[in-house]
Amino acid sequence: MDPVIREELSRIMAEPVQWDCPLAGYTSFAIGGPAEALVKVQDRRELATLLEFLRRTGVPWRIIGKGTNILVRDEGFAGVIILLGDGFRQLEFGPCRSGRCVVAIGSGCSLAKAAMVCMDRGLTGLEFAGGIPGTVGGAVIMNAGAWGGEMAAVIRTVTVLDPDGEQILSRDRLHFGYRCWRDFPELCGRAVVVAVELGLMEDDPEEIRRRHAALQARRRAGQPSGQGNAGSFFKNPAHAGAGRLIEAAGLKGARIGGAMVSERHANFLVNTGGATAADVLALMRLVQEKVRQDSGVELEPEVHFL
Repeated sequence: MDPVIREELSRIMAEPVQWDCPLAGYTSFAIGGPAEALVKVQDRRELATLLEFLRRTGVPWRIIGKGTNILVRDEGFAGVIILLGDGFRQLEFGPCRSGRCVVAIGSGCSLAKAAMVCMDRGLTGLEFAGGIPGTVGGAVIMNAGAWGGEMAAVIRTVTVLDPDGEQILSRDRLHFGYRCWRDFPELCGRAVVVAVELGLMEDDPEEIRRRHAALQARRRAGQPSGQGNAGSFFKNPAHAGAGRLIEAAGLKGARIGGAMVSERHANFLVNTGGATAADVLALMRLVQEKVRQDSGVELEPEVHFL
């Protein structure tokens, strides 16, 4: 990055810029080279100023949220990584009408926290999100889901911000697919999701807690713990579970370097300690090749690569 651009970036940010910042500590995989710059923005005004600067200078940028669904390459990221601060973590409840309630949530809020708070308020619809790591903004972009539920089913509006201002997108203008927001490629590198409105229903809090506890127990029983990972690595193909296909191909426990196919759940690639992004990518390609040979199915990664 040009020294003049570096100086201006430092000047417009309220918090000090972290230069040449290793990203392993900002991802659940605990893998990744350095970002040229890492910044934290505290509110929408500061974010708008930053986005205008990035557009004018042409410096690449990405938001990483909690880094729970990404793999950062070993060479790192030549540009600016953005973290969202406290000004993007609001959680506000509107009035309920006919049992339906609107909840406004900042994109930097923890999805799991939002699910728990809504549950305590007697609002149903987010039980599937309990235990899903990451932020609400990331959950919108990924159309995060589990146990038959997904974000697309509860979203009412999404607010995005670019250097020219904010825009509120209503649900009837949004197009979601399996683990994706199909409109997002048009916004990536230009705009940021800053807030979302959800439509949830009133229900008995104890019944909601019961459903939530049952789903959490299933999650704990079936997923690896104590090893770095990015959640389910591959999307589930139609009429098949990726984990079952990988297990059927005899790949549980397969490893390359420090990366291993989890022995508990085959759709998790885990960092056993000291894994590099190159290890994970090589293991990913091995899994794809073996599953293709075994079942004829082409596995598509759910994880994003940075």
